[in-house]
Amino acid sequence: MLIDELRRASQGEAEPLERLNELLKGDAGADLAAVSQLSPAEAARLILLLKPRRARVLLRLLPDAPGLATLEELDPDIRKYLLDAEGEQRVARIAAKLPIADAADFLVDAPEHLVEAALAAHPQAEALRAAITHIDGTAGAVMRRRLVAVPQDWTVGQAIDEIRQRADVIDRLYAVYVTNGGRQLVGYLKVRDLVLHPTDATVGSIMRSDIVTVAADTDREEAARIAEREHLPVLPVVDANGALVGIITATELREIDREEVEEDMKLMAGVAADASAMDGPLRIVPRRLPWLSAGLIGSSIAALVVGSYEDALTEAAILASLIPIVMSLAGNAGIQSSTITVQALASNALWVGDIWGRVLRELGGALLNGAIVGLIIGTGIMILSGFLGIDRPFMLAITALLSLLVVTVQASVIGSLVPLALKRLRLDPAVATGVFITTSNDVVGVLIFFIIATTIYI
Repeated sequence: MLIDELRRASQGEAEPLERLNELLKGDAGADLAAVSQLSPAEAARLILLLKPRRARVLLRLLPDAPGLATLEELDPDIRKYLLDAEGEQRVARIAAKLPIADAADFLVDAPEHLVEAALAAHPQAEALRAAITHIDGTAGAVMRRRLVAVPQDWTVGQAIDEIRQRADVIDRLYAVYVTNGGRQLVGYLKVRDLVLHPTDATVGSIMRSDIVTVAADTDREEAARIAEREHLPVLPVVDANGALVGIITATELREIDREEVEEDMKLMAGVAADASAMDGPLRIVPRRLPWLSAGLIGSSIAALVVGSYEDALTEAAILASLIPIVMSLAGNAGIQSSTITVQALASNALWVGDIWGRVLRELGGALLNGAIVGLIIGTGIMILSGFLGIDRPFMLAITALLSLLVVTVQASVIGSLVPLALKRLRLDPAVATGVFITTSNDVVGVLIFFIIATTIYI
């Protein structure tokens, strides 16, 4: 199968993709030799178009280095699912032959047993273990170790020679970092600095000292916020002694932002943050059941509130028709306001000095929304009363109007304040949405409705 057909297949074209599937069913070694000419990104796209069994066959056909690069292009959860026992042994053997920086970059997201297999075969196992043992979720766990660092007493010519020697392992040169004798980071050079100064000038005399760093144990989201605040495309990472240990590049910063958005979306939907599309039934249950149970508890409380007003429902059964409207409006209003607050917190766009101004704006918007919805429902009740013979329709319309107005206001205010409270308690504000806000507002909304209904209508 020629390389151009494989590339067409990687773009999702039906005919070459079907032919590839047929070849992968049998002994495709000779016919698919061109697979080795695919770029890692092309091979990864192709793998995602194949069924897992055939994707594993294709992966085995890739040479060692391209195969490892292809795996790096895939999501870690897909990577874990794709590698069978034979594939994991092969990857461990490949990783064991890599330099520490390259091996650590790949193994940091790998399963524990794969890491241990690679460590057992790597000649510098202790150094590799130290490089990948940063706590998950920190800057050290996501940093890239391939960089160019030179001592401050080197000349520009020596720095340029160092760049040339490391050209095959550096994807993109963001800066040349300058260290002292103890490898502490003291400054950096841009590429233009190397070009504009004579080759015999010392690096220390021309370096820039306005460098912004983060510690390896800094939360990765905080590192991304620092980079955004300082308008930095790359962020150096140092250890407790100030020694340079890696960099977080624009690629990692984008990945951090993407993962944070995904995590918030999962929490807002009532799903555990580490849930994945590759989860099997035994993983789905512990990662989703707690949230479903929390929702069940809230719904049960709402049912108890409704049950406690059984006499009111018996006296005026038509009130039951308004309960779904009240619960839906309360949940939706709370979700809307909490989502806006969570988004503002996540993007660092919340004006702390204007918090009460924001609450007042939410209150004003909620009053208008509640009044409009209440008027719509009230008008509907008055119109239907001409056909259905509703008892005291005007009083029922007033009950609906006031209930929806008050419910919308309380749900919007709670939705705005709860994420802020969780942030103050150093908890993830995204937890405020989804099950928590929806269920709590359902309970409070139904209680408000019955208090107003028993006061005005009954």
